[in-house]
Amino acid sequence: MSVSGSAYDYAQIHNESELLYFFNHSLSRCHLELSENTKRVVLFVLYLAIFVVGLVENLLVICVNWRCCGRTGLLNLYLLNLAVSDLGIVLSLPVWMLEVTLDYIWLWGSFSCRFVHYFYFANMYSSIFFLGCLSVDRYLILTNAWPSWQRHQHRARRALCAGVWVLSALIPLPEVVHMELVEGPEPMCLFMAPFESYDEWALAVALLTTILGFLLPLLLIAVLNVLTARQLRRAVQPERGRHCRLMGAYVAVFIICWLPYHLTLLLLTLQGTHISLHCHLIHLLYFFNDVAKCFSMLHCAINPVLYNFLSPGFRGRLLNAVVHYLPKDQAKTGGPASASSSSTQHSIVITKEGAQRPHTAPSQI
Repeated sequence: MSVSGSAYDYAQIHNESELLYFFNHSLSRCHLELSENTKRVVLFVLYLAIFVVGLVENLLVICVNWRCCGRTGLLNLYLLNLAVSDLGIVLSLPVWMLEVTLDYIWLWGSFSCRFVHYFYFANMYSSIFFLGCLSVDRYLILTNAWPSWQRHQHRARRALCAGVWVLSALIPLPEVVHMELVEGPEPMCLFMAPFESYDEWALAVALLTTILGFLLPLLLIAVLNVLTARQLRRAVQPERGRHCRLMGAYVAVFIICWLPYHLTLLLLTLQGTHISLHCHLIHLLYFFNDVAKCFSMLHCAINPVLYNFLSPGFRGRLLNAVVHYLPKDQAKTGGPASASSSSTQHSIVITKEGAQRPHTAPSQI
């Protein structure tokens, strides 16, 4: 069966069985040697590594920021919610790991088919949106561009976080309502929109995911981080070069993690109905689609490092938390001194930030 559809095209497909047959056999005449077994092993190892590292990192971030949130507030509220979102994605990884290992056989029933996808996408959107919130807030603090924000910042941040969660809970619904468990000898969890309008639904969902989950957040994150870096370069501060490099790292990591996933998603959705790709390229896109999805989840392990562990303030609070839970006789042997120093430095930054002093904001980055 040729990819162009000369022997078997979309017009001949009338039900789900024929659709699955088309997906499984339409590329058979365009042979390309790619090892599915090797891909499964690599994906399993990558998923496992992201799961272990992301679980430990995000739990630490949540514990430390939750413990200090009432006293230091401000950007820590976004960091706490970001870690909760990334933890939600991490907790869904064992399902994707087993699905890849079992060659996409779904063994967990119809309800979990929809729930797991919904849980993943809701946390994916919220994680991306909280990155945008951090970029906006950091710029407003640094430039004092919106004085009313400074007066009502605590209330505004709480309302914005609640709004992000509500929006993230609503956006995945158009896709999740069409997720179905296709029964058979090897049950699969697939996107099964009404067949008469399948192409329109698939394109609408792909565009919604790419625009709201990548293009708009990328524009927001890139523009505001560039503007923030420009402000930092004008400031007289010993670590401005380090902070500017961090701004660039925020944007670069977002692009590296998400661009392959959304590019693959769009090309596969447009193929056959809006564009015509070479059969070898289609083979490669289908083969690397799962790799791109796995690669996008790297952000769950990278975000805690970029936005928390590189901050001297967070490291000080983490050390304080460790010392707090140590036995008293061990805690008295010199540990509290260094922890107190880092914590004091961070609390001074927070106090000054509330006083609208632009040169103190970069310490929150």
